[in-house]
Amino acid sequence: MSKKVLLTGVTGLVGKEVIQPLKDMGYEISALTIDENNPDNGVDWIKCNLFDELSVKEAFEKVKPEYLLNFAWATTGDYLSSNINFEFVKAGLNLLKYFKQNGGKRAVFVGTCFEFKFKDEKLKEYDEVNPQTVYAKCKNALHNLAEAFCEQNEISFGYGRIFYVYGHKENEKRLTAHLIKTLSNNGIVTINCGSLVKDYMFAKDIAGAFAKFLDSMVEGSVNICTGEGVSLEEYSRKIAQKLGKEEYLVIKQEQNNQPPYIVGDNTRLSKEVGYKLQYTLDEAIDEIIEQG
Repeated sequence: MSKKVLLTGVTGLVGKEVIQPLKDMGYEISALTIDENNPDNGVDWIKCNLFDELSVKEAFEKVKPEYLLNFAWATTGDYLSSNINFEFVKAGLNLLKYFKQNGGKRAVFVGTCFEFKFKDEKLKEYDEVNPQTVYAKCKNALHNLAEAFCEQNEISFGYGRIFYVYGHKENEKRLTAHLIKTLSNNGIVTINCGSLVKDYMFAKDIAGAFAKFLDSMVEGSVNICTGEGVSLEEYSRKIAQKLGKEEYLVIKQEQNNQPPYIVGDNTRLSKEVGYKLQYTLDEAIDEIIEQG
């Protein structure tokens, strides 16, 4: 029997990858969009501005979804400090308001590892939060408010914190796309802080994890991560080697004030949600390079 889900943020780096795994799980997919031209991929595209409450109200009255998966947020430009972050908090709460009014049963929202207080160990879901940017503060605020709303209104609620992302057709200012484009054109890429360790997860795996999370009854926070760290030096060298362009990569170990280690514990994701990674780092990078 088909399950109705309403998606937001489906044109983003991760959101665009979640459609297929949800289809495979038997979901009937509707997606909110402000775009005029959308792919003919079996999705019911609904013209809707998230910041227009009437538009949101009408979308939920039309679809009456049982499930809600909210990827929508600004992640380009000056997003870390932009006032638009506050608008997304308001929009997220409006989504839940009309989700409840139209019979919604389970919602999953998307957070960030930058809500955590960083430490030199793997981060667990219950670890201390200490968001520093407007972006992370607003994500964390929406998490708390959305969880309270769902508890009050008997909606099952999950919150997935994403760590570091790489995927197909990224913004060219992001590390992976910048490395591939610049090195492919024999340009020099300098990595200033090669010793920094991050938890990089392929966008297709992140999307698959969120689909599995939504389809489960697991509630509360879940780290969406691999549970393994890779240094920026190792990550960049791997891409350079695959392109045969190592001579154009410069690695430095400059002093900096960034957290030296940002890696998540993915026990809840693997054991409770039951998601198993589909790609190794090598396989994912190979696919990105091959598909362009």
